[in-house]
Amino acid sequence: MKEKIKDMHRKIKYYTSSLLLIVALVSCESFFEKDPYDSTKKEDIITNEKDAQTLLYGMYAGFKSSASYGTYLTVLTDIMTDASLASAGFTNQMGDLYAWKINPGTSEVGAVWSNHYASIYNTNYILNGIDEIEGDVDNINRLKGEALAGRALLHYNLVRLYGKAYNATTSATDLGVPYITNNDITSPSRHTVAEVYKYIVDDLEDAEVLLQDNMYYDNMVFTKDFVKGLMARVLLDMKNYDGAIAYATQLIESPSYALSEGLGFINMWLHDSGSEIIWRVGYSPTDYGAAPGYNFYNRNNSNTLPLPDYIPAEWWVNSFNPSLDVRYTSYLTYTQTGFGWTGHLIRKYPTNPAYTSQGLNMPKPMRLAEMYLIRAEAHAYNNTDDLARDDINELLSKRIIDFTGISLSGDDLKEYIADERKRELMFEGFYWFDLKRMGKGFERVPQANTSTANDLQIAADDYRWQWPIPTSELNGNENIEQNAGY
Repeated sequence: MKEKIKDMHRKIKYYTSSLLLIVALVSCESFFEKDPYDSTKKEDIITNEKDAQTLLYGMYAGFKSSASYGTYLTVLTDIMTDASLASAGFTNQMGDLYAWKINPGTSEVGAVWSNHYASIYNTNYILNGIDEIEGDVDNINRLKGEALAGRALLHYNLVRLYGKAYNATTSATDLGVPYITNNDITSPSRHTVAEVYKYIVDDLEDAEVLLQDNMYYDNMVFTKDFVKGLMARVLLDMKNYDGAIAYATQLIESPSYALSEGLGFINMWLHDSGSEIIWRVGYSPTDYGAAPGYNFYNRNNSNTLPLPDYIPAEWWVNSFNPSLDVRYTSYLTYTQTGFGWTGHLIRKYPTNPAYTSQGLNMPKPMRLAEMYLIRAEAHAYNNTDDLARDDINELLSKRIIDFTGISLSGDDLKEYIADERKRELMFEGFYWFDLKRMGKGFERVPQANTSTANDLQIAADDYRWQWPIPTSELNGNENIEQNAGY
């Protein structure tokens, strides 16, 4: 099995032809009405295990795009909050979303939609056709399991962006996104948020059964451990705290993972490896994706002064103890810029030495630290404060020198855990979603060396927390309903 996975990493760049799905599907027609294969009969798309693996390579390659974890899902959403501000002289990259100038024609809105449904097409061609082929049973189950995990993750990303946050009281009527399980479906209508979450859980449960216990350690593909981690995240959204605790616990207690500390933590961000990573997007020196850290430095090489588009908010910088917290050293730097001023910049993506593009590091959408934070939050809302404190204390003992622990309880403990998520996970694509699921707005505080929209205020009930359905989909699909306010 190890050799198969290593071979996948060597060959992935040769199998990105399935990404023609993405190219073919970005058009003025409805995404769902466009046949992604113009010259190949559908029954011939998957005839053997190799065909299924090729489609799976295409799914994984899609995650490298700027319209996925390459940029938008990793840093763009958090740039939209009060955690960062546009610097004076910034290039306006991602500027519309930063300023909340969101409409159905906004390029990022359409790009994420098209990228995700293109990858969903890949997963469905596997899942709808693989039972018709013969081959190694264990490998076929692996292919199906990874495809199911991918389909669940892709729809999960979509429903959190384009639908309302999960609310048990209203989710049965709140509009979600089309959950596509068969590529013959054309002009679909939107499932409710409750339906989408049910389908996500169903796909993850099926994937967990099909994927074997980790016989190999490979965090560039979807494993049973990834499925457990995503299930913990989904169940926390649904306020199923017992379920979230159970799944997070399996990963926390797994011998495959351990919290990084000290130099190991710093190297995790520089070299994109370490015992804490459950899933990373598999860039390589010959086949890499978008650079999530580029807009935090915006320079062509390491010898020029940075011209950052976005700089960190002072409140976030000041939330760290600079002399004791390893995250301050890993996440921030104080340096001169090409704009003539010196200040704090975000360096969570400091450029892996294996790559040449500035700001290029592998996104790490799932780490063990998140599992501790999920379990701590779930325990706090289950009123088992002692267990919540244990999780936070364990996490921070690996982050802060001579950490002595906390003794908070009740609402103060819940708030502390929410603040700790900001410190630990900022610019990994969590904060915007945390604000949304917790029903909180934000207000940017103007500071030196910043420019446009640095005093933006967004209320918790602002309609733009739900991204609009893209114009291209509206024009081609009469069954799709736009979100309110657009």
